[in-house]
Amino acid sequence: MSAVLLTFSACKSAPNADEAKTGDAQEVTLTEGSATVPINVAESKVEWIGTKVTAYHNGTIDIKSGDIMLKDGVISGGKFVLDMPTLISLKDDEGSNGKLTGHLKSPDFFDVAIYPESTFEITDVTPFSGTVDNNGGEASEISEYNVTAPNYTISGNLKIKDVTKNITFPAKISVNNNGVEAVAKFNIDRKQWNLVYPGMPDDLIKDMIWFGISLKANAAEITALK
Repeated sequence: MSAVLLTFSACKSAPNADEAKTGDAQEVTLTEGSATVPINVAESKVEWIGTKVTAYHNGTIDIKSGDIMLKDGVISGGKFVLDMPTLISLKDDEGSNGKLTGHLKSPDFFDVAIYPESTFEITDVTPFSGTVDNNGGEASEISEYNVTAPNYTISGNLKIKDVTKNITFPAKISVNNNGVEAVAKFNIDRKQWNLVYPGMPDDLIKDMIWFGISLKANAAEITALK
């Protein structure tokens, strides 16, 4: 969910990751008999990478709240809320006193004063089938740009500002006595959410934004359901 993305050549481009399939928003249906488990927001994280012609920027956004729904030990639904005023550019804040962070929060991009929250709500969870090309890289705290050995395909409605689109991407989900952990990494086309600020004429911003998402729920919460 941010503005300007990465690669390691003279012309920067988005990380070599799975591109989320994007379509119209879908109806959310609840699976009967599902139990709701709160996300541990302190142990969960969302990272982003944005690139332009000459450089990349990476940062984070805090998860404000969220729940995971479980049915027979499998994720059946869920939703989390992103606290958009917490969006920061890590590289920018180290070197230029938050200039880029302020721009990302402005009406040119996410307009956080008007739209302080973005949301993602699961609409479908199916077993993963297919292959992914795993690539290493040092810009992400969540490690490689693709999920290693995904076991599920997740679809859900992603709302940014006043636009909601359904996206589909591979994820690795673990539900056991240690708790719940779900990891996903993918690119989206920012223009699908009307994030169309072009950048400078000689240093255009690329369309693709990379997201790395790690959600966790505590084992104690799972145990309480049994």
